[in-house]
Amino acid sequence: MFVRFRQTRHRLQLSLAETRRIDGRVRHEHIASLGSIENSPTTRARIAFWQLLHERLAKLSNRIDPATQGRILGTVHARIPMVTPDEQRSLQLENAKADEQFWTRLHKLYEEQVEGQQKLVAGAESAIGRGRSAAADAVAHAAAIKERIGRIEKGETVPGGLGRPMTRADVIALLGWTKSDERHARRLAEMDEDAFEEF
Repeated sequence: MFVRFRQTRHRLQLSLAETRRIDGRVRHEHIASLGSIENSPTTRARIAFWQLLHERLAKLSNRIDPATQGRILGTVHARIPMVTPDEQRSLQLENAKADEQFWTRLHKLYEEQVEGQQKLVAGAESAIGRGRSAAADAVAHAAAIKERIGRIEKGETVPGGLGRPMTRADVIALLGWTKSDERHARRLAEMDEDAFEEF
């Protein structure tokens, strides 16, 4: 048995063949593919190649004795060197640095997302505070007006209240709405209940 190397433009392909004499002529019988590897392989590619090679040879253990398997591994090693411990450590260090960089960037991304969400929460809490204050102010005004109505209905003389009542423009100005807010509120007010639920 021998290892056949076939060089293509981008890869080196390996196969296991056996020589047989048939009718007086030498024939090469293909036994199994031993895989392929890129030309000028990286350490990572060589590790993957050798791992796969050992798996393939293990499957052929019923046809290849240990001595032949050793010769095959030696032949392949001469062409595609096994990865040394120093090369493994170098690859591990390179991968660890890449992983550290990835997780550091991911951490920064999550921190920025949290910061953005906190700003949204702060903005919402501020709006809630302003809304509560405005609601309390509106309740106080409504109570004062209700009390004023009661006094007027009793026939009491009450100062003020002779100007015009509040208009929509006054309400919009009080709420601090833009024209867009006003249009949106008007559209919502014009919707029936089903349309509002669908919206």
